[in-house]
Order: sequence, then structure tokens, then C-alpha cells
Amino acid sequence: MTPQQSIPDADESIDDQSAETDGSDPSRHERVRLRTRPTIKPPLVWILVTVIVGGALALASFANVYGLEDPGLASIVGWTVVFVVFVVSLRLLVRIYVLTRTTYTVTETDIRHEFSLWFRQYSREIPLDRVRGQEFQQDRIQRVFGVGTISVLTGGTNASLGYVEFQNVPNPNEVTETVREQRLAASPIGGLE
Repeated sequence: MTPQQSIPDADESIDDQSAETDGSDPSRHERVRLRTRPTIKPPLVWILVTVIVGGALALASFANVYGLEDPGLASIVGWTVVFVVFVVSLRLLVRIYVLTRTTYTVTETDIRHEFSLWFRQYSREIPLDRVRGQEFQQDRIQRVFGVGTISVLTGGTNASLGYVEFQNVPNPNEVTETVREQRLAASPIGGLE
């Protein structure tokens, strides 16, 4: 990616831009049909739900609402709930951090899912002519925010190598349609399946 190109915010996308590929040949250029980033709204809602429900359960345990005979046991249950809420919230915060560092790209020839962390970079690229199908998933919270998860499937037998997943992507119908159009255009028999 050239220094002049900027990655859009979580709810924006960039269409029809030229981008240098990340391959070893810097003279090769591809047209970017869609570049987007996931939104962090659904994990934020899950953190809020976890804290509210977990906090209510912990307070009920500390107040011994459950009617346990041993107040020490009620305290242990309360602190266990607090610990579980802390661990789940921490995991969701890490997930939010990863989502803020993630980019999804659809070009004329491939689909890419990329992210970078402190000392680690990850990139999965699937050529469009290897794509065999796609799935769309949307839970209730994603539906409220107008986002969804799109899995692009290949003909591979190994599930770890056989798909790319765009999680919490804004405008999922637009992304699905862009992948479908580019897949048909990249089809080896002239756009026919």
C-alpha cells in the first residue's frame, strides 16, 4: 500500500482505487474494488451485557440472595462471578483491538483479510478464481447495527485454509455483492459459472 492511501474508518469503504499488491513484484498493480474495516460496536455491546449481567449476579451473590447457608460460600461465588466477568471482558477488549487493526480488501483478482499487532502481521489472500461460495451470518446485535459476517469459501478440504471471514463488516450486502461480481468476472470461462 502506498503512503498516500489511507485506510477508511470502521464504517467507511473505498471503491475502485489502484493499490500496489503486497507481493514481491512492486510493478504489479491491482484495482481495489472494496476496502473496509470491521466495526467494534457488537463487541462493545457484549462487554456492556457481560458487565451488567455479571455485576447483577455478583451483587446478588455478595448479598446472599440465593440463600446459601454459609456466607463465605456466597462470597466465593460472588468473587468467582467477578473473575469470570473480568476474563470475558478482557477477551472482548483484545478482540476489539484486533478488529481496529483489521482490513478487508476485495480486488479484481483476490480477497484479502489483513491485520497487524505489536510484533505480528497476518494476511490471508484467496484468489477469486478459487472461490466456490460465500456465507452470510448476522446475529441480533449485528442486525441492529447493520453489520454482518461474511465467509468466503474455497474448494479446499482444510477448513483453516478454505475460507476468509469478514467479521462485523459494515454494509454486508454491498460486500457480498462486490465479492460475487468480482468472482464472476474472474471466472476462467469468461464470467460464467
